[in-house]
Amino acid sequence: MKSQFFILVVGLALMAACNSTSKTTAPADTATTKSETTMTPKQRPSLVNRKWDITEVSGQDVRKLRLAVTPFLRLTGEAEGFRLSGSDGCNNLMGGYDVGDHGTISFSKVAFTRRACPENGDINAILTKALQQVNHYTLSKDGLSLTLNKGEGNPIIKMELAR
Repeated sequence: MKSQFFILVVGLALMAACNSTSKTTAPADTATTKSETTMTPKQRPSLVNRKWDITEVSGQDVRKLRLAVTPFLRLTGEAEGFRLSGSDGCNNLMGGYDVGDHGTISFSKVAFTRRACPENGDINAILTKALQQVNHYTLSKDGLSLTLNKGEGNPIIKMELAR
């Protein structure tokens, strides 16, 4: 009886070992992380976990302002808690956001650091007001541009995927 039990246990162990080796796993060096990723053609474009360079705020082309840092926004996904971070070209910003159905989006508890940046003009005030007005977003089909709108089709902040 003991020998039959031993054979049964060894047989089950061998079967389990065979099943575990038949599965393939990706090598460690090709695994993706939660950091910003490059989109493959088969993926649906996403607005989260990507860095978006701000090109225009309330009709003003911010690329002409000669800021020390290119203004940008970054939206993290659900796993990271729907967080907003970025820069206005001088001050860092942080806050939260929520995405709803049919392209709705809202920002909350947005705060900026308070460095003095006289060369930046009033970009901080313009960006703050714009983020308060945003309630919709439009992501291009190729995933390379994101527009934050006041209502549908009324652009407030235009952005391009950072390269």
